[in-house]
Amino acid sequence: MKKILLVLILSILMLSISGCTDEVVEETSVTTENVSESEVVTTADTIADSATIVDLVPTENLPANYELLGTRELSAETVGSDYSVVEGVVGGLEGLYTYMESTDVYVDVIETSSAENAEEFISSYKDEFSNLVVGDRFTETSVNGHSAVQILDYATIGTNDVKRYTYIWSNSKFVFVVGGATDDSDVLLTLAESTGY
Repeated sequence: MKKILLVLILSILMLSISGCTDEVVEETSVTTENVSESEVVTTADTIADSATIVDLVPTENLPANYELLGTRELSAETVGSDYSVVEGVVGGLEGLYTYMESTDVYVDVIETSSAENAEEFISSYKDEFSNLVVGDRFTETSVNGHSAVQILDYATIGTNDVKRYTYIWSNSKFVFVVGGATDDSDVLLTLAESTGY
């Protein structure tokens, strides 16, 4: 009996150490009529239906030089005043971080009632920006395999206009917004990628 119990305990221990109990995320190949037969578009739908905004804001295993200061809930009204008033916004959660102990950055995860509402939210938020006199305000990019937009804005610090970047993208019914007090877009992109979504 002791041998069976010992084998059972060792098996459970080995299974938990190996990580075999992690949720498996499958990539789904999607073909469309607009794509040639040899082209296949791959998407990674990594957010489980049961996920909440608390699950999506990075709090552990942060990239080097990032420290979590805390999180705060965002009501639908707060999201509307900070970003854009769009139907279907449920609420949000903001993760506040420092980079290199001196630069404030954030991740906002906004929950909407559907994927369509999430796309509408991004479109409406982009509409609130005016065109730049020189250059492009919006740059299409990718974050964790999802189409994203890098938004260029300027902050006046002293007498200088300093670049500020924001990354925004959606995954399912969630909108991710990453920004902060830095002119280094790589600092924000690294934090954006740490969401895993």
